Amino acid sequence: MSIPNAAGGARVSGPTDRAIATVVLLVEDDPSIRDAIAPYVQREGWELRWARSVTEARGAIEEQAPAVALIDRGLPGESGDALAPQLRQLEIPFMMLTARAEEAQRLSGFDLGADDYVTKPFSAPELMRRVGVLLRRQGAPRIHLSSEIELDREARSVRVHGRDAALTSTQYALLERLARRPGRVYTRGDLAELLDLDLETSERTIDSHVKNIRKKLRDVGAQDPLIETIVGAGYTLRSAR
Repeated sequence: MSIPNAAGGARVSGPTDRAIATVVLLVEDDPSIRDAIAPYVQREGWELRWARSVTEARGAIEEQAPAVALIDRGLPGESGDALAPQLRQLEIPFMMLTARAEEAQRLSGFDLGADDYVTKPFSAPELMRRVGVLLRRQGAPRIHLSSEIELDREARSVRVHGRDAALTSTQYALLERLARRPGRVYTRGDLAELLDLDLETSERTIDSHVKNIRKKLRDVGAQDPLIETIVGAGYTLRSAR
């Protein structure tokens, strides 16, 4: 049974309110899509919240930020694309759902900051696997940035083939921030603000930290430190190929 939420959508399935739930927000006007994935979300122990429009989705996000959002690009009225800036600002990973499979459509979705792109019709079990990947990237205590580099959130350390790169606390925080959203371009100002650094000297400070991170990773054997400079924009953590 659906329980109305404050956004006008519905809390479809998942743990009781007393549990600490992993919320998956589905922004989709077609109830058959909701019904198709709800059992799989529940099986994973997550909570599915359903919004039928961009307006409902914004209300749901204000009520409780989801762990991940699944957005239909073809919503009636305002397109699901309109949610991308808010989700990027809040650093909520999101996946685009659409019936359009053209390469240009997929690329435009990634340009908006989407972490993944799934075309309809899709397999619900496969969709859940993709959601699981995004959730692990966000909250896993250990993240394998590549086959050689591992970031350990509990120890606040980074290792290359098991060897500690001995990053400073600020260097670790910068790399961990980039690792949350591989492929997203962060300006130097973004990183300075996120790390509470002096904005007046942020460009030189961030550049220096990135240079030192790369050097320390290479010093313990990394062939590819993965941090890529985007000329005129900032930095991104490139996904390992």
